[in-house]
Amino acid sequence: MILPPRGPSRVYATLTFFDSLVPGIMLAGGVLFFTKVAHLDAVEVGSGLSLAALAGLVVAVPAGRLGDRVGHRRLLIGLSLLRGLILAGYQLVNSYPVFLAVACLAGFAESAVAPVRQAYLGAITTPVNRVRTLAFNRVVRNVGATLSTPALGVALALDTPVAFRALIGLGAVSVLIVALVATRLPETTAAATTTAGPGPGPDGTARAKRMNPKRTSPKRTSPKGAKRRGVLRDRPYLTLSLLNGVLIMHMELLEIGMPLWVTHHTRAPAWATSALLFTNVLVAIGFQMRVGRTVTTVSSAARVLRRGGYFLLTAAALFALAETLGPLLCLTALFTAVVLLTLTELLQSAGSWGLSYDLADAARLGEYQGAWSVGTHLIRSCGPVLVTLALSTLNATGWLIIGLIYAVAAAGAVPLARRAEAAHGARAKTPQPTTDTTLPVEVPAPHKA
Repeated sequence: MILPPRGPSRVYATLTFFDSLVPGIMLAGGVLFFTKVAHLDAVEVGSGLSLAALAGLVVAVPAGRLGDRVGHRRLLIGLSLLRGLILAGYQLVNSYPVFLAVACLAGFAESAVAPVRQAYLGAITTPVNRVRTLAFNRVVRNVGATLSTPALGVALALDTPVAFRALIGLGAVSVLIVALVATRLPETTAAATTTAGPGPGPDGTARAKRMNPKRTSPKRTSPKGAKRRGVLRDRPYLTLSLLNGVLIMHMELLEIGMPLWVTHHTRAPAWATSALLFTNVLVAIGFQMRVGRTVTTVSSAARVLRRGGYFLLTAAALFALAETLGPLLCLTALFTAVVLLTLTELLQSAGSWGLSYDLADAARLGEYQGAWSVGTHLIRSCGPVLVTLALSTLNATGWLIIGLIYAVAAAGAVPLARRAEAAHGARAKTPQPTTDTTLPVEVPAPHKA
């Protein structure tokens, strides 16, 4: 695994590492904290987290748009501080209404920070190195999530309120470290990126035009009658974002569908689920960079999404088949299925990166990333119910239906991407009205990590 060049990309990878510790801590530790310490029942916790995810949908696009105006780094620092305070606020939860209020605040902050973080990474990279940089950060995120499991193991072993409170506190501290690391990043805005000189800078990242905050740039006004064009008018892009939301369902299949299926419908031994999840992590770390290198254009991004559909359909068939097999053959089918499911994950993430950035309006990168995340949040909030319902009522047939739906949706990425690319090209050739939407900010020279 090759490290990014010194400069913003490497500092951003450090930020990603500390940010990745939070999901690993909160995924199981948060649920146990709410049930064991706050004394909420499982239904209350599940419903609260789902409502929080849905509530977060309303802030993704506005947060991205705000980042385009005031600077993505500045907003990233502010939102990270807010996330840390909200996570610390979980310590005060003692009833369902309080839990719901804090969870919704956390949902707002999580949904707001995602497009800002992605837009910033898009601003400091170029189309040549962007997917490779994103793939590296995905590997770092997997490593960080894996390394956070010992803290969860200690809390589970001690099984005391103090241990679980300390675990939640550790998550809050991790987010505050993210804010601290972000202060070492150079400021950038979408406007600054679009005025960059040709080609990447010496560290492989996009050049950013220095602007003197003491000088006021002349106000540019839109032509009379011209309408500002935003992501909500870009129907091909929005359609692809919703399609990508469907394709993100591989996460629910791995995290929810697979453990339930292996435990209740196969003859696999009790240790199989943990071994399968560990296999997923190993394959993801080992192959994410290689898969990322295959995405260089919009068409290649769409093709890897389609290929992922074939892999998931095959994996679904193997999961269904495992129900009828003896222990040894069952394990073989399950491990093969998880490898294919992980490859689907890698292909989907690489394809999603290529489409979400290359088809976006460079002047409104945060706004576009916010819209792209809407489909993901929808499936992440509704997916668990859909997956558990399909597998519990239809059994093996449920796997096959999910696989077919996924494959058909993935195949649709190619024509939809072709249409969106044509619309994007036409928009790029048409002179767009300019508005004075960017504050003059100084972009300092990149810090060395």
